[in-house]
Amino acid sequence: MVSTVRITIGNLKGGVAKTTTAMHLAAGLPGRVLLVDADPQASTALDWSTSAGDAWPDRIVVVPWPQADLARRVRAVADDYDHLVIDTGGEDDSILAAALMVADELVIPVAPSPLDLRRLPATFALAARVDAVSPVSARVLLVKVRRNTASARDSRALLEDMGLPVMESSVSLWEQYIQAFGALPVDLGEYADVLAELAAPDDAEQVAG
Repeated sequence: MVSTVRITIGNLKGGVAKTTTAMHLAAGLPGRVLLVDADPQASTALDWSTSAGDAWPDRIVVVPWPQADLARRVRAVADDYDHLVIDTGGEDDSILAAALMVADELVIPVAPSPLDLRRLPATFALAARVDAVSPVSARVLLVKVRRNTASARDSRALLEDMGLPVMESSVSLWEQYIQAFGALPVDLGEYADVLAELAAPDDAEQVAG
């Protein structure tokens, strides 16, 4: 049995597979899942589920709440769901902060490039501010990884040097993820490992900072 999962997918840098991550994790969770589309610019999660049509299961409810009061909205309906996944956009710190108020963990997808990695401290700093009033842990999830490359190896080393917690699981730059939009993810691929790591009861790291 999977323990209740309450996660926010976020990064103050856009374009790093946040929605792809949110959709795969929501699809892999059992029971009723509240999937909050909190991206005020793109609404990609909502568009994704709408494009799936009748194939999208009723048990995964997607709601567009890209507002700073989303924590209040989530609390009002939380008892109706087994799990919570919030997909946030980039660069809107007020919405990300609100999402963290109702999450147990922040998952920060990031590509294995030095430029992207060096922009992570701003996201961790925001999580630390929220953690001071509402406990939340945070971990980096490496995505768009090319296996057995210098970038993949060096990224983990750089994150260690920066003192930032990173998940053991990672997600490759695979065509199945690139082409996944508009359909219910049936084959979770490496996201099955990500989900198992998230569901482990005592593995979450505290916010660095």
